[in-house]
Amino acid sequence: MQTLFISIQYIGITILIIEIFYLASRRPSKQQQYLLLLMIALCLDFIGYLLELKATSAPEALTAVKLGYVGSSFTPLCQFLFVAQVCKIRLPRPLVRAQALLHTTIVFLVLTCEDHDLFYTSIDFTDSGFFPHLVLGHGIVYNLYSLVLVGYVIVMSALCYLQFRKASRPSDKRNYIYLMTLNILPLSGFAIFLSGITQGYDITLLTYLIDTFLLFILIFREKIYDTLALAKDLAVDVLAEGLVVVDNNEDVIYFNQKASQIYTDLSIGNAGKIIEDMESCIAGKQNVRRDERIYDVSSCDVESDNVSYGKIYVLNDITDSYQYMQSLKEQTEIMKELKEQAEQANQTKSSFLSNMSHEIRTPMNAIVGLTEVLLRRDWPAEERKYLLHIKSSGNALLQIINELLDFSKIEVGKFQIVKNTYDPAQMLRDIQIIGLTRIENKNIELIMNVDRKIPRLLYGDDLRIRQVVINLLNNAIKFTEKGSVTLSVREQKRENGNVLLYFSVKDTGQGIKPQDAKKLFDPFTQVDLQKNRGKEGTGLGLAISRQLVDLMGGKLSVMSRYGSGSEFYFSIWERIESEEEIGDFTQINETDDHQENVFTFTVPDAKVLLVDDTQMNRDVARALMEPFHMQMDTAANGQEAVDKVRENRYDLVFMDHFMPVMDGVEAAETIRALDGEYFQELPIVALTADAVQGVREKFLAAGMNDFVSKPILMPDIARVLKTWLPEEKIIENET
Repeated sequence: MQTLFISIQYIGITILIIEIFYLASRRPSKQQQYLLLLMIALCLDFIGYLLELKATSAPEALTAVKLGYVGSSFTPLCQFLFVAQVCKIRLPRPLVRAQALLHTTIVFLVLTCEDHDLFYTSIDFTDSGFFPHLVLGHGIVYNLYSLVLVGYVIVMSALCYLQFRKASRPSDKRNYIYLMTLNILPLSGFAIFLSGITQGYDITLLTYLIDTFLLFILIFREKIYDTLALAKDLAVDVLAEGLVVVDNNEDVIYFNQKASQIYTDLSIGNAGKIIEDMESCIAGKQNVRRDERIYDVSSCDVESDNVSYGKIYVLNDITDSYQYMQSLKEQTEIMKELKEQAEQANQTKSSFLSNMSHEIRTPMNAIVGLTEVLLRRDWPAEERKYLLHIKSSGNALLQIINELLDFSKIEVGKFQIVKNTYDPAQMLRDIQIIGLTRIENKNIELIMNVDRKIPRLLYGDDLRIRQVVINLLNNAIKFTEKGSVTLSVREQKRENGNVLLYFSVKDTGQGIKPQDAKKLFDPFTQVDLQKNRGKEGTGLGLAISRQLVDLMGGKLSVMSRYGSGSEFYFSIWERIESEEEIGDFTQINETDDHQENVFTFTVPDAKVLLVDDTQMNRDVARALMEPFHMQMDTAANGQEAVDKVRENRYDLVFMDHFMPVMDGVEAAETIRALDGEYFQELPIVALTADAVQGVREKFLAAGMNDFVSKPILMPDIARVLKTWLPEEKIIENET
């Protein structure tokens, strides 16, 4: 029988050593450390009892007992700490220290048992029983220690049972059953040993051997305490965020390493001020500030099956993001201030642009208008040629002014594409006429290569298409001395009721140097100045054309070979309004509106008020509109206009914008505010040199009915008169 008992000890020692080496090779966590200590303590206990089984005398047996107690005394403590860790119970440090002191005292009393009778009252050696062994009388400390061991088992079993009740997964429940078995078995063996049935053999170690088998299964088969599971505790402890766990009484039961660094005074138990600090942050009152670091706090309840067990607080270091946000706020304020300054600058620029438009167009109105009046008379050929030169130069200057104003409007974002239904054939006929006029006596052929399948009616901004194409044609004619200029327009493709139109202007002129092509579309730039000296232009035409094409959704590009000519081209999408094809664009359709002679009617009974602060402008307007034989009164400012409207009944009012005393917008609003149907229905037409885009809407919002820009064009005046004067006052001329 003794041999059997010795074999059992060897088996136990072997298993324990394997488990010790396995656990020692893993990354340690608290749970794993306690398990490793438990294995080492059991191994010492098994070795001590093995030596006791082999002892042949009382001194040898007593020495073996003392060695075994070095392990067996700490076995219940290690087991208790391990179970508490598995059950996620954080033990107060003073309690653990007290337990360690207790078990150290037990070891000391056993090692000195020959000098006192506190632990053993008697020490005898006998050959009876299964094997020679010591017979020890139990002292008071031994009995008290036995009660402590029973208490350990009861507490550990209770903890395992509570966790068993909480567990939801079958595997977790099974593992807690294993753990309860590990706790109860040694207590059963100890009770049997005390009863004397085993005749001196300490069956407690046999139950511990069974425990080692169970631990072997848990570690190697179930892997419940393997690195992956044990690393969870370590991971929580090394998290960058601080974790504090409190129970329902707001007592701290756990905190990780980061939390202890944030709150150096944090400890297990009540932490009222710290909890208040974190709750204040959650409520949005303020962030947690510790050692020049800033933390945001969040929390979540610890609950299961709708039962609350406490709360977890998470402290996240937001110092960098907080400082970044503060910097961003400062930058936002700066950007806001800069935006306001930019908007103010744009507003100032817009006001300047409007004033510039008015100031430049006012004298141009006199030049172009009076030239038009003079050309109505009969002049000798030489004088008529001079007048035509004045008109041509005035129109050229007006084109330069328009380019400057267009560029300024685009630059300040005031330019808009205005779409309407248009006839591409009519647009191309107009472009052809302008191109032929521009060629004059040059040895150049204008070729119109137009696709006959282009739709009859399109929807887009034909005015801006016309402006871009005429600009490209003018440039081509300007820089071509002989050969041809070809305008090609063709349909590229159709999709969803839209057509992609391709426009190209190709010439046989001087071409563009490769180094100049890069700056060709830069504003205020004229390339090859040495060769192009004497050719008029602002250097804005191509820059404006490219931006207009961009606004219409296309891209203006160029291909050129120096000395062999250039080709400018772009494509834009236009909506199809009629599937009918244009065919031969030079043939005028019967349904087209015919260009009629402007002076085809008179209005001798119509009474018109002309409001303008400049005497010259009033004289020009009178002279230009003289062929209509209308009755015309004049006013020098808005207030004078309001007074005259009150005193007389007019059929139409031409209203300037910028005037002293009261401007045109204020005058229109004042007239509309007067009581009476006459003041509400009196047609008021803006006749102004303020041609900046957006003023038309401003005039209409003030109560005006229409808009005519200066310099005055007679077709615009004829249209206004026919639109707003009563039909009975319009007398058609006999043909």
